[in-house]
This record gives sequence, C-alpha cells and structure tokens, in this order.
Amino acid sequence: MKYRWARTWPDDRDRQGKPVEDYVAFDGEHNIGRIYLDQQTLRKDQWRWAGGYPIGYRTVVMPNSGWLPTSALAAQQVEDYWDRMLQKSVAV
Repeated sequence: MKYRWARTWPDDRDRQGKPVEDYVAFDGEHNIGRIYLDQQTLRKDQWRWAGGYPIGYRTVVMPNSGWLPTSALAAQQVEDYWDRMLQKSVAV
C-alpha cells in the first residue's frame, strides 16, 4: 500500500470479541478514505470503501464509494481514488 493505514477504532471489538474490521488511510495528516467489512446490510461480508477529499477541493471524482470482495481491493480503490482526486485538483 502506498499510504498509511490504521484501525479506525483500535480498541473496539465485535460480538465475538475480535477487533472491528474498520480502517482509515492517511496521506501525511490528511484522511484519504476508509474501508470496513460490512456485517449488517445486503452486502454483508463485502468491504465498503469511501474516498476522502483534499482540503479546499469541491468537485468529486466518481465513483467515490462502493463495495469490493476483499480488504486489499477496497484499500487499493481508496488509494487510486485519492490519487485521481489529487491529479484533478492539480489540473484545475
């Protein structure tokens, strides 16, 4: 992975006592996105990803969220999304 990833809530546990599968990514101090394992919706057992926004940026690159089958794919999607947002913000 290109960016730094950390557990969103490092001390939280699920009903089985396991760490919650929820992560946030950073580019320096900027929050660039989040992934988590969906355990409640019709997308149960898929990974939800959502991209962040550079400070001061107002136009969104689409799609900016979705579901993927693995954490690795979801994390890569967040990183690719962030890179596209940065490229677009420089081009404007």
